[in-house]
Amino acid sequence: MFTKIEPPGLLRKIVDQVKQNIASGNLKKGDKLPSERQMSEMFGLSRATIREAIKALNTLGIIECSHGSGNYISSNLSNSLTEPLSIMFMLEGGHPGHTLELRRAIEFAAAGSAARNIEETELARLRALCDCIEASTDENEKARYDFQFHREIARASGNPLLIVLLNAVETLISEHVHDARASILKDSSKEDIINRQHRDIVDALSRSSPEEAEKAVLAHIELIRENMTGYVNRQ
Repeated sequence: MFTKIEPPGLLRKIVDQVKQNIASGNLKKGDKLPSERQMSEMFGLSRATIREAIKALNTLGIIECSHGSGNYISSNLSNSLTEPLSIMFMLEGGHPGHTLELRRAIEFAAAGSAARNIEETELARLRALCDCIEASTDENEKARYDFQFHREIARASGNPLLIVLLNAVETLISEHVHDARASILKDSSKEDIINRQHRDIVDALSRSSPEEAEKAVLAHIELIRENMTGYVNRQ
């Protein structure tokens, strides 16, 4: 699984070998890594160096450390993208408009693909989420259902990269969804528009029409753009 390495760049070489084993299928989600002692022997390095590498892998989100049990390949590798993306967003002076542009790109692609691949069980889940959004009287709960609705579309696309990317920006987008809904609902009459747009998206998906699904998603994003506090139109 692992082979001996030499300086320089020991930590990077260890991380690279772990990533190579994931890429090749030797390591899968939930797999337990060898013990520190075993890894020390495999790499030909001290256990102190192995511990530092394990800390780095944990920080990157590639592994999960369970005290007294061992170290495991993360069950959700998309977590490894979340923190770096959030930090980059802050360092680059990101604002809600940037988040909206990212969301627009992801969801446009997801809607088109989902229209080609969606199954009846997935359509049923989307309709159920629409029911939950419309029935709830708690805005925080509505926002959670709202984000789940869009995540289900990404999942229905059949493209694992879209799912991973959407999960990776979950924190940014979920905050954005809540803020956008709050801004839109300052005008209470617009709640019906949001609900209808969700239904329009589902209807387009049920007709297996990528063009209609993409158009419906863009209309939904445009409503958010028009009402989003602090949005700067850079078009």
